[in-house]
Amino acid sequence: MNLNSTEKIISTLKKLENTMRDEIFRKRFWFDFPEIPIALYDNEKVFLAGYPKILDGFKKQDSILVGKRDNRFYGNTAIDLEGYQVAIWDLTTIDASISFGKLLSYIFHEAFHGYQKMKGEKRWANELQILEYPFTVENIAIRFLERRELIRALYSDSMEELSERLSKFVSLREYRRNIIGDALNYELAQESIEGTAFYIETKVHSDYESIPLKYSIALHGKNMAETNFKLKNFRLSCYAPGMFIAFILDRLDNGWQKKYMNSERYLYDFFKDLASAPKKSFNPEEIPEDVLESSQYAICNYNELIERKFSEFENSSGYRIVLKGTFPLMGMDPMNITWKGLYILNEHIFGTQFNETPLFIKRKSRVRRIEKEFRFDEIVFFSESKPVKIGGFVEIPGIGKLKAKLEEAERKYILYADTKG
Repeated sequence: MNLNSTEKIISTLKKLENTMRDEIFRKRFWFDFPEIPIALYDNEKVFLAGYPKILDGFKKQDSILVGKRDNRFYGNTAIDLEGYQVAIWDLTTIDASISFGKLLSYIFHEAFHGYQKMKGEKRWANELQILEYPFTVENIAIRFLERRELIRALYSDSMEELSERLSKFVSLREYRRNIIGDALNYELAQESIEGTAFYIETKVHSDYESIPLKYSIALHGKNMAETNFKLKNFRLSCYAPGMFIAFILDRLDNGWQKKYMNSERYLYDFFKDLASAPKKSFNPEEIPEDVLESSQYAICNYNELIERKFSEFENSSGYRIVLKGTFPLMGMDPMNITWKGLYILNEHIFGTQFNETPLFIKRKSRVRRIEKEFRFDEIVFFSESKPVKIGGFVEIPGIGKLKAKLEEAERKYILYADTKG
């Protein structure tokens, strides 16, 4: 499906919109799935369908609103667009070979996030909690064993076997909860929000493409049993366990979706209560040696990756731009960050305010946290062009004009904010 022209994008978007409008189709996947507007966008334009009003700067073209892309459209997600949740998808992130059914499943994933926001969902992850996550050999090894039991539970042939596997899964997870404490909440939250959306995505893919659900689940959960996992994808690795739990819940209670939305429990805790699986004892000495070795290898590889990424950033070409002050967190792509101590490397974007002026740095940047807060006191990035001083302002090509005090050194420019962000 090659979306290389306005006509093809509009045609595909209209087909997505018509499918989203089908209430019977939507409710195959979630009991009260609402109709959500959809936006597809590229580097220049936004194409919006199902939106109830005309946005400033947008014009109707064959029933689709078309406008210039701005900072509201970033990533593949659901956004609040002037009071309405909209599922958005960046066309530059998909391959020309993608099928309509696969794209539809992605859109339903993001639309489900819009639904969660409309419902006032509060089980979202604190994305910065990952910065304190304990990547220890024992924790990662037990996590692998836990995922393996979850796979066995989902594909068990009898309720007796299911109960046995769930008991082992719960025992392993509760042991981890005892050793890492509240850090587990990061995983539980991702399972609750992203795992359920991944569950929707998997069901839509299976249904629309007319492929067996077991195959679609295996395809989407293909990394669940791998021992050569990459910790840089840790956030993403939390999706599949949530999806597996949701599919097991389908076996246990066909009315679980409504009960879950009426609860405040994380998906895992809701599931544990409903399954009533007896907890068994677990001795960490039971961890197989090969699993411990794989966990150690994964941690070493991850630490090497962190050092390499920070080194590559420091050796970037161009003029070094340093912003000093107190900066709030306005936006960050949690799928594309690397961290070390108080420092965070952003691969693509970092949003903040500089002297109360919104600032979006759409390139690699390194920020320094103020202790463990959601505020920062230093932002570093590189520019191919020199900043230009214009009166009391400094203009950085590709970034914008900032009111700042400027200090210059050889290929280094420091901008000081004079008010707190």
